[in-house]
Amino acid sequence: MLTLSIYNIYKVMQENLRQIAITLISQYGEEASTIAMLRAAEYAASLNTVEWLKWEEIIKLIENMDSDNVLDS
Repeated sequence: MLTLSIYNIYKVMQENLRQIAITLISQYGEEASTIAMLRAAEYAASLNTVEWLKWEEIIKLIENMDSDNVLDS
């Protein structure tokens, strides 16, 4: 039961990060990854590892998304 709950939390977190990536692409287009990198750098500089890792994941998501497909959905 606990494993299922952890999995569900993980899936929700992944979807939240995906939505952030989509929003950044919608707002900033090709500059979305740059914006995410700046945010990640802010958290890294303040030694906030959890937020830094979230933004590193968002960067990966942005780089893997085809912005044309994201904007069409």
